[in-house]
Amino acid sequence: MLKVVAKLTVKKDKIEEFKKTAEDLIRKSNAEEQNIFYTLNQNVEDDQKFAFIECWKDKDALKAHEATEHFTKTFPILGALTEGSDPVEIYNEVEY
Repeated sequence: MLKVVAKLTVKKDKIEEFKKTAEDLIRKSNAEEQNIFYTLNQNVEDDQKFAFIECWKDKDALKAHEATEHFTKTFPILGALTEGSDPVEIYNEVEY
């Protein structure tokens, strides 16, 4: 399984708009067959900092997600509401 962590800093006056805009993306992403989970998380110490934390079955599932209309349409809108982002990190789950 792949875990994705995408961290963003949202403009102070755009936080509620960001959360509302992300809602449809999260709902549709969670409905994708190859998705394990897709969440939006807000930092407890800095309300401008958010992280999308996702889990996909494999690289092909993530690639298919990145080509969906709900991703390609919504992510640029979300990006315009931010002050910036960290590089997206992708992890392989360590299985025992």
